[in-house]
Amino acid sequence: MIRGTDGADWQRLRDLRLRALATDPDAFLASLERMRELPESHWRERATPSETQVTLVEDRDGDFVASVAAFVADDPDTAYLVGMWVAPEVRGTGIAVLLVEHVLDWAREHGRTRVVLSVKRSNTPAVLLYAKCGFVEIARPAQMPYEPSVDNRFYAFDL
Repeated sequence: MIRGTDGADWQRLRDLRLRALATDPDAFLASLERMRELPESHWRERATPSETQVTLVEDRDGDFVASVAAFVADDPDTAYLVGMWVAPEVRGTGIAVLLVEHVLDWAREHGRTRVVLSVKRSNTPAVLLYAKCGFVEIARPAQMPYEPSVDNRFYAFDL
């Protein structure tokens, strides 16, 4: 079941994120070492939804097996999809597509007209996923609320 997290989920969210970084370290901007050092307050904030952010997970009887986050920054039209990860044992089941659809719904509900993401050029499965979901490659957006890798590609979905 895909659902949004809340503050009580912080430990399972942290554990999933650390597992993602250990399993697929090249897929993310953050490092496992850096994420391990973050305090409980970071994870509680990340797990708690607000008007400007949400974290969605695939919850299988209390076990988180996939996640994605979305947030809004200064651009009044744009939401950002970040941190998508699906555990190897459930890849290919359609969970990733459902997570993307939930992010698009969240962005619509929050009055955004576009969802933007970045992905490493070498991450072919992610590139194919986002194309399947209707994202199109764009030039690097003028405004990015984080510093992507130099080899990232950028995609957008107009709502």
